[in-house]
Amino acid sequence: MSLTIAAMPAYNEERSITRMVLGCQKHVDRVVVVDDGSTDATAERAASAGAHVVRHEWNAGYGAALRTCFETAREMGADKMVIIDADGQHSLTKT
Repeated sequence: MSLTIAAMPAYNEERSITRMVLGCQKHVDRVVVVDDGSTDATAERAASAGAHVVRHEWNAGYGAALRTCFETAREMGADKMVIIDADGQHSLTKT
């Protein structure tokens, strides 16, 4: 069975994360949010929306969050992964 995930590095994105997780769930099997040391409710809102959340204890930067996305996808046995920004700049509708 194939597993496709959407992975999102996120830092202080509590205002958009729920919408992004819910939107991505329509297109993939699992959504992974890597909370890169946020000081707001990003991780809690992502988890409440159904995302698998991995948390960095402190802000390690975008590169480290991307590394964690790839490591998590590998650990989950994902066959495909798309990286999407958590701030809402990407459209979640099919074109």
